[in-house]
Amino acid sequence: MLQRQLQQHQWKAFRRNPMFELNMGVRIFMYISFGFLALEFLSLGFFLDILLLEIGTYTYAIDVFNSIVLYLFVVDFVVKFFGKTNQSMQIAPYLTLPIKRNRLYNFLLCKEFSSFWNLFWLFSIVPFALKSITPYFGFGTAILYILFFYLLCVGVSLLVNLINNLLNRSFWFYLLPLVPIGVLCVVLFATSIPLGDYMQQAGDLVLNDNPLLWLGLLLSLAVLWIVNRTQMQATVYKDLQGEKIDKASSFSSVAFLDRFGAIGDFMNLEIKLTLRSKRLKQTPLGCLFLLVYVFVILYVDMFYAMRTGLGSYNMYFTVIMAIGMLGITRGQLIFTMESSFFDGLMSRKVSMYEVLKSKYLLYSAYSLLVALLLLIPVWHGKLSLLVLVSLFFYTVGPIYFMSFQNAVYNKNYLDLFDKGTQNWKGQSGNTVVLSMVTMFVPAILIAIINGIFGETATCVFMLIVGMGFTFTSKYWLRNIYKRFEKRKYINMEGFRS
Repeated sequence: MLQRQLQQHQWKAFRRNPMFELNMGVRIFMYISFGFLALEFLSLGFFLDILLLEIGTYTYAIDVFNSIVLYLFVVDFVVKFFGKTNQSMQIAPYLTLPIKRNRLYNFLLCKEFSSFWNLFWLFSIVPFALKSITPYFGFGTAILYILFFYLLCVGVSLLVNLINNLLNRSFWFYLLPLVPIGVLCVVLFATSIPLGDYMQQAGDLVLNDNPLLWLGLLLSLAVLWIVNRTQMQATVYKDLQGEKIDKASSFSSVAFLDRFGAIGDFMNLEIKLTLRSKRLKQTPLGCLFLLVYVFVILYVDMFYAMRTGLGSYNMYFTVIMAIGMLGITRGQLIFTMESSFFDGLMSRKVSMYEVLKSKYLLYSAYSLLVALLLLIPVWHGKLSLLVLVSLFFYTVGPIYFMSFQNAVYNKNYLDLFDKGTQNWKGQSGNTVVLSMVTMFVPAILIAIINGIFGETATCVFMLIVGMGFTFTSKYWLRNIYKRFEKRKYINMEGFRS
């Protein structure tokens, strides 16, 4: 009964929110996106056994899957770490009521069982397990295998929740996910340990319904559940008191930027915002993840098909995102990031054109740093220098141009200290659609040109267009500034609401 009432309260809170229409638009867009993703995973599940038998060395497809399932859960952990947020609700109204607080925390933890993050793998696993397990082990074993896999996904979510709670206390807790993944990479690439064979043997225990394995899984879930609940109890009063100042970084400024005057000051303020804001701090982590992913694609032999020049859409789309991640994700939030104190900015002699210019220079400096790091694979012959230079100018030119245009129309308030990932506050359905256009349309365009005219012509096109937009940036930044000045009072009204 209490669970149903709490669900009704959460729906009413969402329905009565002043931003309900905008939030609903974003949700509908995301539901459509997740629907297409679910269809892709479902179609993959029906053919996964055939694919695994072609690439694996085992007799049965399920054995091949068990030998690589650990890497699947590593991917699941990384995706959830960067994309999933902890379940949350307003605890304060319930603290004065005769309700046991553990029931509130258990309600939030129980929502993990119905979370899409723990269900999307099942769209592939269910048809695959029924096809590859039922003929040899029976229908009951296939159902138990699916349940075991699902509970492991829930366990990964609980682990991510725990790490996210610990990260609110100290930056050093980032070592918790990085160290195990680093050890796995060392074991995989630097040693001859047959990790796949061990995982295949563990999968056999699951298929044989080993009770000890089930007992270990249930005990692990119980421990993660209790630890998560303890963490939630310890942080509830801190959250109520709004511990924002205590989380502030001790960063002062980059002395080198002081010589650039007001623009340098704005760049220092942007760095401070990034280090101190829970919402903005996630972006550099995503940038680092994409950069590592690019290096893996370039250096690991199994991704050879994805690095054949510009012959693969995934390759240059990933490089574009690695180079321009900061500007693409922050471009639409240029003014919204200042929404908490925008009235104060407007009451002072502050040039918003200098704000625009400082952010463009900072994001371009980040893109240049990533491009310089990618000179390492260029030196080793893994990436063409022409491709890298072309992608750099194409990113800081037309792609940043499109991203910055979105900032003029974004009039939603952004809480800098709100939760970081899977947070759509500060964005509307229109800005989300415009962001998708900014990310995919330029990459699709060069994919079409590459398919018609070839790699060299595509690089020349990107270089010419990119340099044109880059060297004329002061003109289109000035145009964005003038357009914003015409509608700044509309935006300011949105920031206040």
